[in-house]
Amino acid sequence: MDDTRSSATMVAAVSRIGTTVDGKYKLRSLLGVGGMGIVYEAEHLYLGRNVALKIIHPKYADTHDAVARFLNEARAAGTIGHRAIVQVLDAGFVDGTTPYLVMEKLEGETLAERITRRGGLRVAQAAMVLRELMRGLGAAHAKDIVHCDLKPPNVLLVGRKIDVGAVKILDFGISRISKQPQSKPGDVVMGTPLYMSPEQVKGAAVTASTDLFAAGVVTFEALTGRPPFDGGGGKVEVFVRILRDPPPPIVGAREQVPADLAALVMSLLAKAPEDRPTSAGDVVRTLDAMGIVPGVGPGIATDVKR
Repeated sequence: MDDTRSSATMVAAVSRIGTTVDGKYKLRSLLGVGGMGIVYEAEHLYLGRNVALKIIHPKYADTHDAVARFLNEARAAGTIGHRAIVQVLDAGFVDGTTPYLVMEKLEGETLAERITRRGGLRVAQAAMVLRELMRGLGAAHAKDIVHCDLKPPNVLLVGRKIDVGAVKILDFGISRISKQPQSKPGDVVMGTPLYMSPEQVKGAAVTASTDLFAAGVVTFEALTGRPPFDGGGGKVEVFVRILRDPPPPIVGAREQVPADLAALVMSLLAKAPEDRPTSAGDVVRTLDAMGIVPGVGPGIATDVKR
């Protein structure tokens, strides 16, 4: 988006502050403008509860596929009901045409912001993030929902410590039903290139294992400060590396990464879905057996600070 269009979008976004959506949500302030939506802090006028209200970006309001994706986020996240999934409370249409969704209002920073600020996480922190991601994704997979776009910007860290309940998965906009075909010939492959699995790149069916691969990429980046298949080139080069190259060794972490954790990450990054762990629950059990996740396992400190 050029500067003129960006400025116009911001002016339009700010102009909504003070208005009431659907007769019950008073928009109090602007929280942010993203690729698909504009997020406000709002107050439910009847309950007095502060929430985050997301309205589809004006440039997508008349686009059928974008509206469907936006509403898909509300349906998918709203049906899972797990502490590691951002809670969707309501959805509807502004003026009967422009979709919005209402989420719990959370304070924190994304994993991407944390990695940028700190250069990566400590081992125990990264292990806790992976465990919480697996708990949330496991709940989604139990309902046959595959996220398909897990990445550090879609992981919110809430509160002062990275511990149980501090990790929230965001944006189920391109989530799919497990084993549903990813695309048809000529379709655009959906996802973020650096975090896509080989089967996504090929346009094959997605399964729960697709999310496990992305979780491996996220954990690799959380430990090292960089994703494993970033060659510095364009999307095509990234796709080639995902399909062809083995993941590089985990080096450059803030502290020594235990061999069993490194091996788990490498298993998540296996090219073939059948070579990855069998389920999100399997990853949780493997992590717990290592005894490196805060508060889980023998002799492990429960206080992992930011």
